[in-house]
Amino acid sequence: MLRILSLIDRLSGGLAYLMMAVFVALVGDMLYEVVSRRLFGAPTLWAYDIAYMSNGLIFVLAAGYTLLQNEHIRIDFLSTRLPPRLQDAANAAVYLLLLAPMLWYALGGAIGEAWEAFATGELDPSSTWRPLIWPFYGALALGLAVFALQALAQLVRHLGAALGRWPSPLGRRSGAL
Repeated sequence: MLRILSLIDRLSGGLAYLMMAVFVALVGDMLYEVVSRRLFGAPTLWAYDIAYMSNGLIFVLAAGYTLLQNEHIRIDFLSTRLPPRLQDAANAAVYLLLLAPMLWYALGGAIGEAWEAFATGELDPSSTWRPLIWPFYGALALGLAVFALQALAQLVRHLGAALGRWPSPLGRRSGAL
């Protein structure tokens, strides 16, 4: 079980590295657009599309790693007053009853949209550049899938900690990649 959890953690970390590359691409895109627009008076057709797609990917690709690092926003003013094993049980219940169904629904929709866009050759309807949209949808589905796997791994960790089998993931913060 620990090997599977470790594999999921490495997958989340790998997507976090990919997210960093997407962030660098976003900065390059914005710099190119500013120089092109301001110095040469020639705005691009594609800069806006790259920017919104990059921002979406940055958010989704980093979600699993953020969950692994316990950096998502929590409303824990009540749960922190509970004993550690009850905190883990409460977190497991939230993951199982709230996060898992939401991720199942979102992931199903993302995969369906990506497949439909691929099958039909859909172009971005809100863009003057009109790129194929399935690579973006597919990357969003990948990010959501890894986020769902990481949520499952954290659920298992919280259940194990609630049962006294291993340490709680609540204290985990290993810092930057």
